[in-house]
Amino acid sequence: MLGVRSLQVKDSKVKAQEKIIDVHWSSVWIGFGIAIIGTLILGALAFQAVENVWLIALGGELSLLVGGAVAALRAQTSPALNGAFIGLLYFTVTVIIIFGGVMTETLPDPLPGLPKGDSTFFFVWPLAQVLASTLGAVIGARATTASRRRKTRPPAKGK
Repeated sequence: MLGVRSLQVKDSKVKAQEKIIDVHWSSVWIGFGIAIIGTLILGALAFQAVENVWLIALGGELSLLVGGAVAALRAQTSPALNGAFIGLLYFTVTVIIIFGGVMTETLPDPLPGLPKGDSTFFFVWPLAQVLASTLGAVIGARATTASRRRKTRPPAKGK
């Protein structure tokens, strides 16, 4: 847990109040699972249509967006930190798979759809992973906030 201190002013007295930003780990793991399974399904379908690694990456980005949103909706919290952790875990698994495949020489060099010596994919894809999962968490958090506002709104007065 990360601690953040804030000051609250009430009746001319200043009180220190500690707010805790908590990572909802079960939601992070569920969002991560959605991202991995979604990438396997969407990426495999896209790769079968056209042998290009960028299509697998696109499937992963869509899955991360959904995984981040589901994690935020499930956690019922506003911090996008849950989505960032999903992106970090996803990136770690991706690195292990790619480097493991290169080291064991099971992945082709270059990967399908990439020119020889092009490192753009390996620079852009990780950034897009964190962006997609965090953006998904922000979207889910806003949906949660909007839902809470609708529930706490007083009933409209009849004319």
